[in-house]
Amino acid sequence: MSPNQTPVLADPVIDSRVPFPHTTLPLPCRTTPDLYRIEHLATRPELKRAMAKITLSCAGCPIVRDCLKFALANPELSSEGIWAATTPRQRKALRDRLVRRLGPDWVGVVAEREETARRRRQTARSAPAPRRDTAMAHLELESIPVRPAPYEPWREPLTDARRAQNRRLLEAALTHKAAKAA
Repeated sequence: MSPNQTPVLADPVIDSRVPFPHTTLPLPCRTTPDLYRIEHLATRPELKRAMAKITLSCAGCPIVRDCLKFALANPELSSEGIWAATTPRQRKALRDRLVRRLGPDWVGVVAEREETARRRRQTARSAPAPRRDTAMAHLELESIPVRPAPYEPWREPLTDARRAQNRRLLEAALTHKAAKAA
């Protein structure tokens, strides 16, 4: 190669089994990406402050799990900076642990588990409840005793017969009380 030619660098290969997380929300990592580049920080206190800010912003992120999966599955693309509140060293340790637990093709295992879980969720949403479950739900509703409305006599209109009965009860109570007192 002559000194005037620049080497052609191959684009890193993206593992398509773990897609890049997409969202329409304005995430801090996309609005202020410089915050997530910590390589230029020289002192440990600066690094700690930056990591605290990043961890806080990643804590409320709706795609943080997918972000971490993408970063772990694509080490060439995530060799620098912070991804899902993890440093390159932490991601390497996580990758090593995944290789020990799931084998060298751990990305395939994780992708397969994700697909299985997605299919289960889809089936649960689209499949109607079994006939037996529907029948049991109806039986449960029928077995719950329905409480009658509470008896509130003061809300009912006062009839002449009711007025006379109330008067007799009051007189009987007063005569009984007077007899006891004597």
